[in-house]
Amino acid sequence: MNEKKKCGGETADFSYAKIWWIGFGFLGVQLAFTTYNAFLPLMYREFFNSRALVGLLMGTDNLIGLLLIPIIGAWSDRINSPWGRRLPFIIVAIPIAALTHFAIPLVASVLFLLIITEIIFTAAMHSYRGPVISLMPDHTPPKKRSVANGIINLMGGFGTLISFGILSLLYDIDPRLTFGIGSLVLLLSLAVVWCKVDKHPPYVDNSPRSSTNPIKEAVDGIRNLLKPGYTGQFLILMSMLIYFIGYAGLNAMFPIYGVETLGLTEGRANFILTSFAASFLVFAVLAGFVGTKIGKIPAMLWGLIMVPVLFLIAVPVREPWIISGIFVLGGLGWALINVQAMPLIADFGGRDKVGFYIGLYYVFTMIGQMMGPFALGLSMDLIGNQGMFIAGAAFFFLAFIMLWTGKKKLTD
Repeated sequence: MNEKKKCGGETADFSYAKIWWIGFGFLGVQLAFTTYNAFLPLMYREFFNSRALVGLLMGTDNLIGLLLIPIIGAWSDRINSPWGRRLPFIIVAIPIAALTHFAIPLVASVLFLLIITEIIFTAAMHSYRGPVISLMPDHTPPKKRSVANGIINLMGGFGTLISFGILSLLYDIDPRLTFGIGSLVLLLSLAVVWCKVDKHPPYVDNSPRSSTNPIKEAVDGIRNLLKPGYTGQFLILMSMLIYFIGYAGLNAMFPIYGVETLGLTEGRANFILTSFAASFLVFAVLAGFVGTKIGKIPAMLWGLIMVPVLFLIAVPVREPWIISGIFVLGGLGWALINVQAMPLIADFGGRDKVGFYIGLYYVFTMIGQMMGPFALGLSMDLIGNQGMFIAGAAFFFLAFIMLWTGKKKLTD
């Protein structure tokens, strides 16, 4: 279906084209965060010899996200604005994020200014990350959200590839080029989203609401997850936390495994991980169609069986090209899991709590990402480097059980 208006239009029609435009918002998120995560540790290294301290400073990103995302999500469900519920956060936060992203290399020689700039940047990014993702379910009927999220993930993948493939090369020429172009992309994503999305989309409750305390509402919503009627939702969110432990841990620990066990250089060990990421991009939209055909949870369950089996197959393998092939298949399994996950949680929010539930999705998955490197690293210390694949498989199997149990609780 075609758009009825080019900029700021209102339409009740669903359009996959509009989802692609919304995807530009997520492209900006992924590009900016990928650039930030890749190069800020190098800047902090100029001040600290301790890798742990550098990691601690980088961890402020996740801490700020855990605090802000559920509050912003709940707030965006309740705000009354001529621009709708999500756009006010996007309009305010993206320019701040773009300005501070551009400023990072300019203040890199002064530690205090660098830390302050990082905090403002991450706060701005997390203030609009949830609302921009919420635009997808706001514009999409529940039955089509898996395919739509496949498109969103594909666009985010393009942002990651642009950062790794283009902006990283410019960093050696001048870091200001890398961060300056990243800032321009953020502003471009704002212009695209502003011109292409509906201010009052059809699949969200647009009725006026009285002002509420977003912090209290977020806390009350989290408490509700512990009540008997919400057990299924809680178990499904826990399954996502658990499989992200395995996923994030593998991404963090595989370069060490590649160097020490496979005998690769550091660069080649990191490069092998691109086979997993590229495969995910290739299969993202297909995984969305699979989820639409057989259901979101069944598609996720297939992926949660496929990935750990592949990890266990990889344990005795010492040929890098075979590991790459296993990761290609693993990317398909990961697409079956990850493409369905966010739309599944968004469905729990109905028409009036989508922002809050997407905030919950990010909170649980971010906790998993924070725990993953330590959990798989510990298993490598205890049983050897092969413990990375064994522990990763165990977490995915546990997530399968948790998701299966959560599904049964939903239907009880």
